[in-house]
Amino acid sequence: MKLIPLLLFAGCLAVSAETEEQINKRFTVQPGGKLVVDVDFGSIDISTNASSEVTVDISRKISRRNKSSEEEFLRERPVTFSQDGNTLTIQSRAKSKIGWSWRGSQRTEGKYIITVPAQFNPKLKTSGGGISVSGLTGETKADTSGGGLKFTRLHGPLDGATSGGGIRVAYCEGTLRVRTSGGGIDVSGGSGTLSGDTSGGSVTVKEFRGPIRVESTGGGITLENVAGKVEGSTSGGSISAWFSTPLSDEVKLGTSGGGVTVHLAQDSAFDLDAATSGGGVTSDLPVTVSGKIARDHLKGPVNGGGKPVVLRTSGGSIHVKKL
Repeated sequence: MKLIPLLLFAGCLAVSAETEEQINKRFTVQPGGKLVVDVDFGSIDISTNASSEVTVDISRKISRRNKSSEEEFLRERPVTFSQDGNTLTIQSRAKSKIGWSWRGSQRTEGKYIITVPAQFNPKLKTSGGGISVSGLTGETKADTSGGGLKFTRLHGPLDGATSGGGIRVAYCEGTLRVRTSGGGIDVSGGSGTLSGDTSGGSVTVKEFRGPIRVESTGGGITLENVAGKVEGSTSGGSISAWFSTPLSDEVKLGTSGGGVTVHLAQDSAFDLDAATSGGGVTSDLPVTVSGKIARDHLKGPVNGGGKPVVLRTSGGSIHVKKL
C-alpha cells in the first residue's frame, strides 16, 4: 500500500512535463522596412533599438502528458524566417489542418520579443496571445483573437483588432482605428483621428486632440478634454463628458442604456439639442428656449450659440453641468 502515493506522485510529474524552445535571431535591415509576424499562438512584443537590425527572441513552452507529445506539437508548428529585401517575415502555423486535442492538464505558451529600427512598419497576427507595440514611427497593423492590445507612443497609422481582450492606446499620433468584441478601450493623450468600437466593455478617452468616433454595445463612455469633433454612442451604459476648454467642433452623444452628463465651462457657447424618452433634461447653463419648455427636451443657444451639442438617451436623464 505504501507504493500508491509514490505512483500518484510519479503520475503528477508526468502530467507536468514541459518542453521549452528558445530561438534567437538577428537580421540586418534598413529603417522604413516591414516586419510580418503570423503565428498561431503566443504574445508579440515590438519595441525599437538604435541599430539597423531586427532582433528576435522567441520562447515557446509546451506542457503535455509526455515529452514526445510536446516535441511533436512543436515540430508540427515550426517557426520559419524569410527575408526579402527590407521585409522580414516570421511565421508559425500548423502543417496540418487537424486540430490538436489532449484531455488533461496542458500548457501552451509563446513569447515573441522583437526589436526593430525606430522607423519600421509591423504587420502582426496571433491567434493566441496579446500584442504590444511601442515607440515606432510607421504603419502598424495588429490582429489577435486571444488577448489584449497595447500601443504606446506610435507615430503613424494604427489598425488594431482583437476579439478576446481590452485595448490601451497611449500618446499615439496618426489615424487610429481600434476595435474589440471582448473588452474595453482606453485612450490617453495623443492626436490625429480616433475610431474605436467595442461590444464587450467601456470606452475611455482622455486628453486627445482631434476628431473621435467611439461606439460600445457593452459598457459606458467617458470622455475628458477631447479637442475636436466628438461622436459617441452606446447601448450598454451611461455617458459622461468633460470639456474644460471652448468647443472646437460639434458634439453628438447618445445612449439607450443610461444617462448622459456633460460638464462644460461656464462661458461655453454652443447650440444645445437634448432629448430623452426615459427621464428629464436639466442644464446649469442658461438656455434660450423658443416656444414651449418641456421636461424631456431642451433646445436652444447657450451664451449666444455656437457649435451644436446633440444629446440623446432612451434609458435615463440628461444633465448639462458647469465646471
